[in-house]
Amino acid sequence: MLDEFLSAIEEVQADGAVVLLKWDGERSAKKCTVVITKFEVDYVWRKDSDDMAKSLHEALADYKSSQGL
Repeated sequence: MLDEFLSAIEEVQADGAVVLLKWDGERSAKKCTVVITKFEVDYVWRKDSDDMAKSLHEALADYKSSQGL
């Protein structure tokens, strides 16, 4: 599963986007944050959740569909 995510993240990064993954131990809920940005086209996707894998999958799918990848 990790290899699939890394491959997809590298594809998005090669397209000029920034991918940020954060685990916040100070929060009691929604400890995971996924952010994908591409400033050239004003694309921003962000979500706080308790399921990093699900949120990352959702973020990558949204980015790819919005950018025609």
